[in-house]
Amino acid sequence: MIDGERQVSPTLDGIRRDHVSRYEWAATQIPSGSMVIDFASGIGYGTKILADAGARVVGYDIDAEALSYGRTHYDSPDNAFIEADGNHPVPFEDSDIAISFETIEHIENPRPLLLALRQACPRLICSVPNEDVMPWMREDGATTAFHFRHYTKFEFAELLRGCGWCVTEWWGQEGPESEVERDVAGRTLIAVCTRDEIPVTEPAPDQKHICILGLGPSLDQYFEITKRLGGRSNFCDEVWSINALGDVFASDLIFHMDDVRIQEIRAAALPTSNIAAMLKWLKNPSSPVITSRAHPDYPALQEYPLEDVLNHFGLEYFNSTAAYAVALAIHFGATKISLFGMDFTYPNVHDAEKGRACIEFWLGMAYARGIDIKLPKTTTLMDSMYPRASRLYGYDTVDIGFHTQADGMTKLTMTPRETLPTAAEIEKNYDHSAPIAEQHQSTKE
Repeated sequence: MIDGERQVSPTLDGIRRDHVSRYEWAATQIPSGSMVIDFASGIGYGTKILADAGARVVGYDIDAEALSYGRTHYDSPDNAFIEADGNHPVPFEDSDIAISFETIEHIENPRPLLLALRQACPRLICSVPNEDVMPWMREDGATTAFHFRHYTKFEFAELLRGCGWCVTEWWGQEGPESEVERDVAGRTLIAVCTRDEIPVTEPAPDQKHICILGLGPSLDQYFEITKRLGGRSNFCDEVWSINALGDVFASDLIFHMDDVRIQEIRAAALPTSNIAAMLKWLKNPSSPVITSRAHPDYPALQEYPLEDVLNHFGLEYFNSTAAYAVALAIHFGATKISLFGMDFTYPNVHDAEKGRACIEFWLGMAYARGIDIKLPKTTTLMDSMYPRASRLYGYDTVDIGFHTQADGMTKLTMTPRETLPTAAEIEKNYDHSAPIAEQHQSTKE
């Protein structure tokens, strides 16, 4: 059925300018002679624009009436119209590029469509309404007719990434009469994508437990736990690895926030260093790599959504790659986060404490949101390696017992100690010049 959501006119003069300009711009992005899929072609005016520019185009749409209108008013020797359902896509014929404007917001689960287009085409140009400019739900509570949702730029990029598409360019339109402009985050967001050759798998419907692996010694506990459980899939939903661990452990995401331009300078100075070795596999990793700035020589690098994360939390406090990873897990809506190798405290290496404070801050943000945090008992993070009572400052003269009640609440008991610590033991605990692991040695003894 042709309804108010579609642009309907027998000539381009009757089609709203922003709709026409999208296709006119897309035609400039497509080499002459290309095989093109125009999905959700509507009445076919865009299909004809692309065909008139020298492409061979197949327009697909769910609406038989719209397709019939297109065959009547927008037919040409180089286009065709086929009925297809974006909710249940069938395989498409191999093509050079797919175009899908203002489609994704109409589909409750657009993943099957984006995956099917990925199978058929190495390139994709698609658009969605920008949630930041044109919210799906208005202030009066009414939602946009015919749409399931709108997308922020970050949400759109994540959807595409999860379906095996790498965004190479961002374009957009300011309003309903606007032309297409580069890097405009207006009413309409337009993504130019290339197919990511890293295999894509369907995520579990409850993919909420994210395990983040750092380089510290408590990483050994991850290996022991997953070994006993029969593999990582029986422990968590996703594994995110920091730096070199991306080439050591099977990972869904790899985090390397250092700009590779800086790392290349370091590698040139020390060609046999671990940095030089890491740069080699970063050019062809097994998973996407989140970083500060993308680089054309490293196609798997994807830029961290810094603006979205800053706007989500309202502050900038990231002094390590691991901190960025924890914040992104919270931003993604994880309900459980496990951390291994986030230790930060080593004998005679005091600078690591700065990173520890930042991670613990973000764990506090996670706790405040009700996220379940799991830490290995061998890490100094959150003082996890020490007895529970040792984590409570000021209770040096009592023994504290922790008792979990039936309602899940903790009941404390305090028993005065018969023997108090010596002056030397007290001063050792007050000594902040030594790493924390040494400071607490007396409590462990």
